[in-house]
Amino acid sequence: MKLLKNLFGEILYIFIYSMIYIVRTIPYRLAIAIGRFFGILAWITLPLHRRISQTQIGHSLNGVDAKLLTLKVFMHQGDIFIDTVRFAFMDKAEIKKKILIEGREHIESAIASGRGVMMITGHMNWEILGHIPRVLDFTFSIMGDIIKNPKIQSIIEDMRSRCGFTLLPPKGGMMALITDELINGRTIAIIIDQRGKREHRVFCNVFGIPAPTNPAPALIALRGDALIQPVSAVKIGDKYVFRFEKTIDSRDYGNDYKQVETLDESFKSEAIKKLSQDIQSWLSTYVKTCPQQYFWLHSRWLRRSDMKRIIRSGDDLKENAVIQAKNYLHKG
Repeated sequence: MKLLKNLFGEILYIFIYSMIYIVRTIPYRLAIAIGRFFGILAWITLPLHRRISQTQIGHSLNGVDAKLLTLKVFMHQGDIFIDTVRFAFMDKAEIKKKILIEGREHIESAIASGRGVMMITGHMNWEILGHIPRVLDFTFSIMGDIIKNPKIQSIIEDMRSRCGFTLLPPKGGMMALITDELINGRTIAIIIDQRGKREHRVFCNVFGIPAPTNPAPALIALRGDALIQPVSAVKIGDKYVFRFEKTIDSRDYGNDYKQVETLDESFKSEAIKKLSQDIQSWLSTYVKTCPQQYFWLHSRWLRRSDMKRIIRSGDDLKENAVIQAKNYLHKG
């Protein structure tokens, strides 16, 4: 069994390395066409992911063809793979031609304040946002998962190192480590649309549906006295527009978070719940501007097992999400 696992790992490494080489060397238009072809292929051959995406879109957005939009979502994932590879091997001058910046004054003012800055975004072109240091000449830290296959991990590390950000490997005490980064006036980046544990009892209104939400970003920002910098990336043609919105000041939310010692106690803090809702509301607003570029394949409101159940039974996503929230919010 171990031999087969190692053999599969070697084959996967060779395949990924070969794909990266091909994507780098062929004309861009051809590369994008191939990426979108594989996106269509995934849409056809991954029915569960297709149905999860279609169901969530159908309950979140009014007046759209959920099936067609789901196809576009899958095709855009092909774009992201191609652009992630191509951008990693561009020099600074070339990449600055591919990325346009809006709201530069917001991030520059936040950094100049001397306080820690938490850049927040969602699962929408987040890989390309990793190139912010190469465009704006400042760095930031992120958390990163470690792949068990060391050869594949080496490819990932090489791609990430070309972006210019600092990778904080996951380990015990990560919340304290990231909070310290902010307290010391540094900049971190975090993805905020993770489905939190229902037991945390922090539910946010996301597209009109209550969603269990990870309270960690809000708690870290509050403890780190951070300025929160929303940033989005949207692909337009062959370029990306990075938009920095007006910063959010964690000091505006009060200090009742100080009674919270663990994430499980986050529901006790109005500051954590209010800040969590505000950043989720911002995210929902920007997703609506270009929904086909959002990663709808991620099960946002319910666990994957629950999504499988309602897809099989034809149950209503919103009704199940409301029941879920009531069950946990009304606990003693």
